[in-house]
Amino acid sequence: MWGEVRLAHLGAVQGEAGQVQRRNLFELLERAEAEAKSLFVVGDLFDFWYEWATVIPKQHFALLHRFRALVERGIAIHQLSGNHDFRLHGFLETEVGLTTHLDGVHARIHEQSVFIFHGDGILQRDTGYRFVKRVLRSPVSQRVFSWIHPDLGMRLARGTSMTSRKVIKENPHDDVEFLAFAQERFRDGYDGVIMGHTHRPVEHREGQRTYVNLGDWIQHYSYAVHDGTELKLHRLHEDRARP
Repeated sequence: MWGEVRLAHLGAVQGEAGQVQRRNLFELLERAEAEAKSLFVVGDLFDFWYEWATVIPKQHFALLHRFRALVERGIAIHQLSGNHDFRLHGFLETEVGLTTHLDGVHARIHEQSVFIFHGDGILQRDTGYRFVKRVLRSPVSQRVFSWIHPDLGMRLARGTSMTSRKVIKENPHDDVEFLAFAQERFRDGYDGVIMGHTHRPVEHREGQRTYVNLGDWIQHYSYAVHDGTELKLHRLHEDRARP
């Protein structure tokens, strides 16, 4: 199993930096094709994702085509919804072959029980966000947004996405609450917990149990791999340096 590439926020980074980000992502997918049996994308792969009835964001076509090729080679890909994934409405399932999840996933990986969750709404101070999340995911709100022209809708979304990323990065002490949440899942019997949302990579072990925060694919290029024995955080530049 590979848990990887969450918080890439594709579309947020422009110019040469954006091209580097995409090249690194496709390099990782080549590794996944050779080594992985399943792949979990733990939310916010795109800076904004919304499926209109007949329109999807065209700038992500190459990546979606690559995902489809991996699925056709027998690799199961799971896409979890993050706080930037506004509407998953069937396209990723029917046309790309992904399995999508609106909330957390309970997975059995190499005889270990693993809880996988994007992480939005965990923080105690996120009471307002939890309310907004329910509103934005409601059928009424999504229907109203679908009436907006896609070009205008994408422009509005980019502004709110920028604000969200700034708020998250300014609160590094939130890692304590994320670890406490993971420890609760340990007490529930899980061997591993994988989350994201904070943009900060973390690997924490308690005996045979492991919590990993996947970091991001903007600055850290970090991801997690379960190699059949353990769940471990990786960084792309460190993997390249290994013989």
